Amino acid sequence: MQSPRLPLWFALCLSFLSAHLCPRLHAAEPGAVPRIDVLLWFDTEDYLLPADDDACLRLAEMLQARGIRATFKVVGEKARVLEKRGRTDVIAALQKHDIGYHANFHSVHPTPTEYLAECGLLDGMAEFVRREGGGAADVRRIFGVQTLACYGQPGSSWAPQAHAALRDIGVAPAGVPCYVDEGSHVGWNNQPFWFGGALNVYNMGNGRGYTRMDLHQPAALEPAKKTVSAMAERLARENGGGLISIYYHPCEWVHQAFWDRVNFSRGANPPREEWKAPPQRPAAETEAAFQRFGEYIDHIRTIPGVRFITASELPLIYPDAVRREGATAAELAEIAQQIVNRPAAAVDCQVIAGKAFSLADQFELLTLAVGSRLEGNQPRFPLVAHGLLGPDNVPPAGGDALRLGWPAFRAATLDVRDFIQSQKRVPARVFIGADAVAPADFLVALAVAYDSLRKTETIPGAESELPLGANTEVLPARHIARDLPSLFGGWVIHKEGFRAPKVLEVARLQAWTLKPALRKE
Repeated sequence: MQSPRLPLWFALCLSFLSAHLCPRLHAAEPGAVPRIDVLLWFDTEDYLLPADDDACLRLAEMLQARGIRATFKVVGEKARVLEKRGRTDVIAALQKHDIGYHANFHSVHPTPTEYLAECGLLDGMAEFVRREGGGAADVRRIFGVQTLACYGQPGSSWAPQAHAALRDIGVAPAGVPCYVDEGSHVGWNNQPFWFGGALNVYNMGNGRGYTRMDLHQPAALEPAKKTVSAMAERLARENGGGLISIYYHPCEWVHQAFWDRVNFSRGANPPREEWKAPPQRPAAETEAAFQRFGEYIDHIRTIPGVRFITASELPLIYPDAVRREGATAAELAEIAQQIVNRPAAAVDCQVIAGKAFSLADQFELLTLAVGSRLEGNQPRFPLVAHGLLGPDNVPPAGGDALRLGWPAFRAATLDVRDFIQSQKRVPARVFIGADAVAPADFLVALAVAYDSLRKTETIPGAESELPLGANTEVLPARHIARDLPSLFGGWVIHKEGFRAPKVLEVARLQAWTLKPALRKE
């Protein structure tokens, strides 16, 4: 008889309380083996080959028998097909794991990048919700979950608007949108990061933060064991622990070619009645792959410090202290000082006292603090950044360095404060009377003003001036991929050479939100 399993929400609450009320249980003891979290996830997408249903069932059961909970990112149509086929056994088995989301129809054109290719931030978010919200609702309903554990794009069909819209389609475990996949569109030094308001496990680096074994090559097992062991040892040695991402597709065990390649390659979009199931592997090959995978997982279980986690646990492992605890007066002073004393015409995210502050965080906190002081009030610390998205449009071109009178600066700051509180994003342009300046240049002025007001406790007279930045570079934008034909066109479903430069333009604007995710011990 199986022991009763706690509901996920209750388990998360217990974990949260124990971490805060009993911190000694979560702190690394001297000489303790560094903790290595292994996130095992499956893109559960093939709704054409019935054998994929059985592969899902077997994977869910074999992992449960080993005491491992994985994350199954389910395509909306896959969930509906399981329901139509009466595969309650598969649904019940997957319910014992985390349920994520992997798009509504996956490879049926238009894919996410295709339908978002000409969108901006706001209309792109709305279009993503329109096209993907129904599938997410079906997955939640069929699997009986209130929220989905994470989202990840089909193939390389990535877009930043998806990150920003996850909460709107019900992807927010513990109230935090999570994005789990692998790709090169955005990343932060092969570690989890925050982007577009979502916690991301993405672009982890092959052999650095993610790995996978070839299921159908008998000689692949031993090298794969060595690779994952070496990754764990390096993370323990260099970082004191960390995360390893491993992913598969259940259909890999049973098909000879991916289901979507057979039907939707290079822009093909046949009517549903012409869809073809992919050719199936012989039973012996499938059986050998399951045996090999079992040995691989069993080896990972023996690595010192390893524990398997699911996507819904990520917000507890990588909490954003800026959202939960806020910034102290000393921390905000340090933020302003680093901007004022920056060595070049550039701004970047900052890590201070174990807290990561994105540029959007810095903009929000300094606007709130300076606005209070300009009105004759003291900021109430700790000051919480609730989280802004980046600008929704390209900022105006900068010119020569300008100096701004304090009355004009006061009017602009209070207007910006009203904007961020109502719109929840960094403005694309800040108006100084009739003139518009880039938000990065205004951030420099905010830092100079806060530093001055903090030190003097007086508001300068109308004749006094403070500097704006001039052509200030947003350094996190360097973490956004370049527009190359292989970035999107390398996926066999997209047309060969397909490009989406506007998607990357929107992504660079959302680099304001980019910062590392810091692990809680």
